[in-house]
Amino acid sequence: MEALTLNDLLDGVTPAADGQEYKTPVAMAVPRPMYVVRYGHKDITSDITPYVTGVTYTDYLSGQSDELSLELEDTDGRWLDAWYPDKGDTLSVDIGYDTAPLLPCGSFEIDEPEFSFPASVVTIKALATGIKKSVRTRVGRAYENTTLAAIAQRIAKRNKLTLVGKIRDVRIDRVTQYQERDVEFLTRLGREFGYAFKIAGNKLVFTEMADLRETEATITIERTDCTSIQLRDKLKEVYQEAKVKYQNPKTKKLVVYGAKDGEVQVVGSTPVDGKASRRQVSADTLKMTARSGSKATAQVKAQAALDTANMEQTAGSISLPGDQRLVAGITINLVGFGRMSGKYLVGQARHQINRSGGYSTTLDIKRVELPVSLGGNGGGTAAKKSSKGLAVYGMKDGQVAVVGTSQVSKKK
Repeated sequence: MEALTLNDLLDGVTPAADGQEYKTPVAMAVPRPMYVVRYGHKDITSDITPYVTGVTYTDYLSGQSDELSLELEDTDGRWLDAWYPDKGDTLSVDIGYDTAPLLPCGSFEIDEPEFSFPASVVTIKALATGIKKSVRTRVGRAYENTTLAAIAQRIAKRNKLTLVGKIRDVRIDRVTQYQERDVEFLTRLGREFGYAFKIAGNKLVFTEMADLRETEATITIERTDCTSIQLRDKLKEVYQEAKVKYQNPKTKKLVVYGAKDGEVQVVGSTPVDGKASRRQVSADTLKMTARSGSKATAQVKAQAALDTANMEQTAGSISLPGDQRLVAGITINLVGFGRMSGKYLVGQARHQINRSGGYSTTLDIKRVELPVSLGGNGGGTAAKKSSKGLAVYGMKDGQVAVVGTSQVSKKK
């Protein structure tokens, strides 16, 4: 046998024990976690990589601003002196693997540099909303004879933001902003009428929760894919119907609207003299009081409250190896979780890269739909829990419709 050349060795050719040649298997490339950090418009990734011990990006569906956190070694004190980050400066980060497109996390404004010792670590915290925005100012204001869209547009204009998203024509007689920041007020108002709301960069984003629940699951996650799982399935505060009380300020008459099985109707009232009419309420009814003279508006509020409460029935968090496709607002299918399998809405996605643990993703999730086929006879505890005929409702084409299914025990 001829001696192997350098090219042979580079090609993976090695001599076998019997004198024959064979090629050694070539190792598959392992995806390497990576991130790109820009300070303002300058890429500083190569400059700061020797100091970075962790990068964390948290994507929220609603209620608060997306967050970015950089953890850096500072044994030589440069981050407390020459490299000290100025509050209000802009950071942007992309995160993922070197073998696939990175997840663009967006632009953030530095809000809080934090120093800890030992072991001389500086943590730079930044917010997507930005610390300079007037949305952080507390405001007291009343809105009358308007719509949800008009209020959102007015607040967007006041803060020099662009309103993004489709908002239905929801009429509002009166609502008061009680010395609340605009972010807090819009979050509360959005939740009342079934919308997710947050500010991302210079955009004020509204998304209808029913639309999110109806989207097709983009990713299937099996139990074996997860590194940790925490799911709960509860019965308390899971409701069959919702009822909204409304007292007409002119007639003083109390009207009670009820939402159940996809229908909204008047289920109780009091005459003008104030004497109560007969009305029995079951223990599994969600009761609210609202200033709303319109049946359509009461319908939206009742259904939104019912959906919000019932989405808490099966919820929790899962962690798995980093996946840049997982973001807040998508739906995923959980498979292999027994009676907890099904379609879930991602309410929060946290992406983290650190030196010791590599790249991981943690999701906060809520189930919006049971699997199509449960297998077996569908009996047991889960079937008993759903014997009240629970359903997941949402607004579709201006009407209340069932957007999820539940296990319903058949009456014999």
